[in-house]
Amino acid sequence: MARKFIALSEQVITDINNGVRQQGEKMTSLRTFASQHKVSMSTAIRTYEELQDKGFLVAQAKSGFYICKPSYTNNHIDFAQFNSEIKPPKRIGDSASLTLNTMLSTAQVTPEFMPTQRLTKFVKQAFDSPQLHHFHYPNAKGLTALKDSIENHFKQKGLAIKSEQLVVTSGCIQAVMAALKAVTVAGDCVVVSSPCYQGLLQLLGALGLNVIEIPSTPEGLDLAELERVVKELPVSACLITANHQNPTGHNLSITQKKWLAQFASDNQLVIIEDDVFGELSHNHTMPLPIKAWDKDGYVIWCSSVSKTLAPGLQVGWCEAGRYKNQVSRVLQAFHGIPNPCLQLAVSRFIETGHYQRHLRELNRVLASQCHAYRDYLKLHLPSTCKISSPRGGMALWLKLPNIDCEQLVVYMATLGVEIRPGSAFTSRDLYQDHLRINCGWPLAQVRPWLDKLCDYVLHN
Repeated sequence: MARKFIALSEQVITDINNGVRQQGEKMTSLRTFASQHKVSMSTAIRTYEELQDKGFLVAQAKSGFYICKPSYTNNHIDFAQFNSEIKPPKRIGDSASLTLNTMLSTAQVTPEFMPTQRLTKFVKQAFDSPQLHHFHYPNAKGLTALKDSIENHFKQKGLAIKSEQLVVTSGCIQAVMAALKAVTVAGDCVVVSSPCYQGLLQLLGALGLNVIEIPSTPEGLDLAELERVVKELPVSACLITANHQNPTGHNLSITQKKWLAQFASDNQLVIIEDDVFGELSHNHTMPLPIKAWDKDGYVIWCSSVSKTLAPGLQVGWCEAGRYKNQVSRVLQAFHGIPNPCLQLAVSRFIETGHYQRHLRELNRVLASQCHAYRDYLKLHLPSTCKISSPRGGMALWLKLPNIDCEQLVVYMATLGVEIRPGSAFTSRDLYQDHLRINCGWPLAQVRPWLDKLCDYVLHN
């Protein structure tokens, strides 16, 4: 379950949104707040930190804390509305990324932001460790030391998970694959949000699964449509990203996350949660996943260090709830467990505090770059274009009215650069005038290509 400070911060936010607390109003002191709500000082402090990180509270030196409202809004995104129906995933053509520059197309950070030297040191130490048999098959459920480190790491962030419930995988997409194979068979239907990360759609297609897209809304998902779909159509599982969703970057509200966890339990419905971008929060506070409110084990929570640390480590995990044994068997059958030495290196990187320090710096850089990209594109694109305003991750979702983005992809390829059209993020005929841009690289390194992209939009 979520921690007390989460519930208290949500209560304050509700009061602000309902006008009970006004912008500019001074909050009570921490000691008074703790006394009023009968909680410890540490809980009061964590509540105020949560409110500050979400943009609802600002501290003024020698004065106290004051109510404010965050500038973030999902109104920067046009959410397509439609009636959901069963569709096979579209076949996506072979990528030309082996010959094209992928800085703008692949959701990744520049290698210079990876702590390569420290990671190399920990990997070398792990291979020198006498306790590991480096070249044996790894344990099917993963290294205990790594799972303990993951448990302690997320406990500090307000997410209570048990190490014995974790299964280690070779990345987040492998965790999602194992979860899908554990709870579905070819021909089954899986609910996804619309738009949906291209790689997940490809995975669903490779497994012979059908897709039911649910429209997105500024608050997250169209829950009424989801409820109708589950009632009327043969749904085997939901595949959802609740935090910093790729490609739009928007989050589900806490209310929606709670609702989804309860809905899964009430309907005995599996929710597979891809939370790979969850820790990449531009305000430095990780929003809790749906898993935080999962009481009965119907949510399979999947993540990894591929986006936060280094993709080449191939270390991920899932908390599979009541499906732990099924997921473990799938991974064992497909050899989906990373090398024990890499698991140990990641474990030590986390437990020594290097990982948390790296995340703080990485999120600061990503927030700065995201703003820089948005400002640059707003300056150089027509005013009719819309650009998402994500609270985390490294993706920008653009709407370019009257532009065929698949033709724009072809044009950019002639310049040696790959970009991702919006049509790749759906099984339907949608988002032809949308584009996803990765902002994980310094703006200066990609500015020449963004200039070409903007010039194309201005003259077509």
